[in-house]
Amino acid sequence: MLAVSLAFFCELAFAQNVQLPAPVVQALQAENVPLENVSIYVQRVDAPQALLAYQSDLPRNPASVMKLVTSYAALDLLGPSYRWKTQFYSLSQPQEGKLQGGIWIKGSGDPALNTAHLIEAASELKQKYALDEICCEIHLDNSAYAPQNFDAAAFDGKPTRAYNAPAEALMVNQQAIRLQLIPGSEKITVVAYPSWQWLVKRADIKPVLGECGDWKSSLQIKREGRVLNLRGDYTVSCGEKYLDVNWQGTEYVGELFHSAWEQVGGRWALADKTQARIVSVPDSAILLMEHTSPTLAEMLRDMNKVSNNVMARALYLNLSRLNDSSQVASIAKSEVVLKTWLQNKGFNFAELVLENGAGLSRVERISASHLGALLSDAFRSPVMAELTASLPIYGVDGSLSKRKDGGVFGRAHLKTGSLENVRSLAGYVLDAKGRYWSVVFVANGSRSEATRPAQDALLNWVYQQE
Repeated sequence: MLAVSLAFFCELAFAQNVQLPAPVVQALQAENVPLENVSIYVQRVDAPQALLAYQSDLPRNPASVMKLVTSYAALDLLGPSYRWKTQFYSLSQPQEGKLQGGIWIKGSGDPALNTAHLIEAASELKQKYALDEICCEIHLDNSAYAPQNFDAAAFDGKPTRAYNAPAEALMVNQQAIRLQLIPGSEKITVVAYPSWQWLVKRADIKPVLGECGDWKSSLQIKREGRVLNLRGDYTVSCGEKYLDVNWQGTEYVGELFHSAWEQVGGRWALADKTQARIVSVPDSAILLMEHTSPTLAEMLRDMNKVSNNVMARALYLNLSRLNDSSQVASIAKSEVVLKTWLQNKGFNFAELVLENGAGLSRVERISASHLGALLSDAFRSPVMAELTASLPIYGVDGSLSKRKDGGVFGRAHLKTGSLENVRSLAGYVLDAKGRYWSVVFVANGSRSEATRPAQDALLNWVYQQE
């Protein structure tokens, strides 16, 4: 036993000290990236140890590749067929086409709930109960998540950006409004989706000539209640663009359901006085119907392909509700669940720091070796197919659609990560001989944004392994 242990540690020490492949070193040096800023881990999924482990035990900020940890934990604990439920309650059964006492909408954190789903729910209510009229208030129950002291400006000072929205127990369109900017010769037309009758748009965006660059930074967006102010310049050569704006607030969910009910032909007894309030569902309430989300396996594709942070936050929070849907979800509870899950699998990730499970964080940390080991474990698990299918395919879709290295094209499923002074890449590569590899590349510090050529060099090196 002692001989085996000594051999293992010798092999590990050798792996930690191997030199980087020459093409990777050349790519880093060409972009003036300090080698000490990079951690790399490469392991064939059926091998007992890493082929390459360069500075892989250092805790690094992983950016969005942290979603791999959250995704695997959720698939393994909640199951690929897990669904979120949004429930509709009342105090009594509808009578003669009328519902008295208002309606309750209770959320469980469904990040896929959108305007179309509200319209479907309103239509089902109308037909199921031959319902014509609802009196009077819309009650919103978001008690599935513990109250969050969330500052949307804390991460990067851009509170209107959709990625800075919190996950809420009851949210529609991930609490975002989509703006379409349509350039003309004299003005920029702004169209908002969904069509929200209470929204007031005040747009003063000037069309300008030139090359289309960072067009979002030239716009100033400010919200005052239901009033959305937009100012700035917009380069006409950008063509039509879409911009999602974070829109927190109870009135958004309530008023969208108000409109959905009217769209399906329903009416409100006091249309001009119907308001939305945050109120928990009474114990005596009657369940009228419930809307279920797509499965977790389906949702992960939407989350990981484009690195959706709100979905990742919701998924992380719902780990709190493992085996008990009445449990109030919180960041602290989810962290305990995830770390306990790792321990039960035999992992000791002492350096792991979690904040929201999405990677949109300045403090989250994990080592490349531990992430790589977890990826290899996931590949041998029953949920391998669902996890792999959720990842962008190199050169084909998602955040890797523009990567066109010839050898790796279509042969790698990888999650990318990008923050200021952080670039990362992790997932699976199928080499030229048909063998799968777990690959992790994380760069922190200066010139991290220039590591894409080194990432591609590493992937190509893995692809060509003998």
